[in-house]
Amino acid sequence: MRIQFLNGGLANQVFQYVFVRFAQRYCTGEEWYLDDSFFFVNQVHNGYELEKVFGIKANLLSNCFDKDVWEEIIRQKKEGISLPQSFVNMGMPMVMLAETSNYSEFNPFEGQIMRIHANEFRPEIVRLSAPNIYYHGYWINKGWFDRYREEILSELTFPQLKDEKNIKYANRIKDSRSVGIHIRRGDFVTLGWDLPVEYYKQNCKKILEMYPDAVFFVFTDSIEWCKENESKLGLNLSGQTVYVEGNVDGKNYIDLQLLSMCQGMIMSNSSFCYLAALMDRQLQFFINPTQREV
Repeated sequence: MRIQFLNGGLANQVFQYVFVRFAQRYCTGEEWYLDDSFFFVNQVHNGYELEKVFGIKANLLSNCFDKDVWEEIIRQKKEGISLPQSFVNMGMPMVMLAETSNYSEFNPFEGQIMRIHANEFRPEIVRLSAPNIYYHGYWINKGWFDRYREEILSELTFPQLKDEKNIKYANRIKDSRSVGIHIRRGDFVTLGWDLPVEYYKQNCKKILEMYPDAVFFVFTDSIEWCKENESKLGLNLSGQTVYVEGNVDGKNYIDLQLLSMCQGMIMSNSSFCYLAALMDRQLQFFINPTQREV
């Protein structure tokens, strides 16, 4: 049995799901599950979204147990006993493969733990010989997409846009030399992960030198801050700058949908933006601060 941790916002969930779909194709015969217990204990972002946004019927662990058994697993999780630890306590042998050190926060585990570097494409890890493995990772690497790209993208189909405002945004993106600019602030500011304004200004200039007719489409969780600082960010340098607004309260995925339609991109260092780039069939040019391949 193979179990993949599932947590965070939509982008994290997609990368974790893509990892499992890669594994199912690359290593047939293994039973793979997504551990969704995180969402029974934590209220973050918009909760579990793979089904709501993409209609994906994932193999969730919560669907594999009787109600009373699952409730006991969640009760233990609230007391700090992770799902893999609960399985070990019940006598099931389990090995954890951890890509990031935050397993000790989300999935504390007293058994054998194998560690690998984060964000690497290591396909051999889905073929490990242990009978039961718990994968704690985010797998933010294009390699997990590339081998089965068309199949995976066919599963990641957005709902049709229905509201007038977003239809207008989509039409303007399609009918112009659209450059999506993603500016992530929010918790990134608190964590010290936000990018400096100079990064955006320098790269806005660079894009306009190559494409003077570029239209900037700004996607951000801090609209007012971006408007107040648009000259420092270089957002006022384009002849046309469009702030994409209103996609909140469970509609945040529409920003991902629109961003993935742009011809060019000035990327942030967030998984949300990286996912948009990987899903973007129109992407012709981009600037990426993390140096990840797209």
